[in-house]
Amino acid sequence: MAVPGRRERNATRTRRILTRTAVELFLARGFDGVTVESIAEAAEISPRTTYRYFPTKEDLALGYLADLDDRFLDSVCTRPTDEPPLTSLRRALADTWAWLETSGESETYLALQTFIESRPGLLAANLRRGYQQEELLVAALQPHPAFHQDNDLEARLAVAAFAGASRVALHRWRQSAGTVPMLVQELDTCIATLLPALESAGGQHITTTSLSKNPTRKSRPT
Repeated sequence: MAVPGRRERNATRTRRILTRTAVELFLARGFDGVTVESIAEAAEISPRTTYRYFPTKEDLALGYLADLDDRFLDSVCTRPTDEPPLTSLRRALADTWAWLETSGESETYLALQTFIESRPGLLAANLRRGYQQEELLVAALQPHPAFHQDNDLEARLAVAAFAGASRVALHRWRQSAGTVPMLVQELDTCIATLLPALESAGGQHITTTSLSKNPTRKSRPT
């Protein structure tokens, strides 16, 4: 991995200052009580520079999570190629969450997640951000040797299943207001329960062959 140059390091530092300042103000004053200009002033960064990094207030509110997404994706890309894809995703996310703990930012992360869910507009924007992140994860996993039939389909299903499990783990963790190790334990529980839950919901394995033997009946015209 190439070492970032000074300009890139400065950009990363500026972005980090802005996102952390924005989260602090949003949690203290509420979304409507904060402007982009007030964030720029508190961060001691010009409004022009702030708008260049974050065109909207919503971008500032979600910038903190976007930075975590980048860390997670970088970790996925550095996992061993002979590691099962689901294991790579799990370990990369666990490493990202562990970084929150060691950086002293786990409480901020929990508070921000709760804050976003209380704002329908932010929640919708966060869901779009999550979808974009899943597309990047699919692209990163497609070349994996474990996917040998339809690598696009298999990678998308693996990422979608993992994303669903991680969302459920986060939901359960927020309800308990637990620690990051508890969050990782919730993730492991959700992953382990994923296949049994699908089997229980389906009643039995549904294969292409069984579907072809039992085609869906067409409804009769009224």
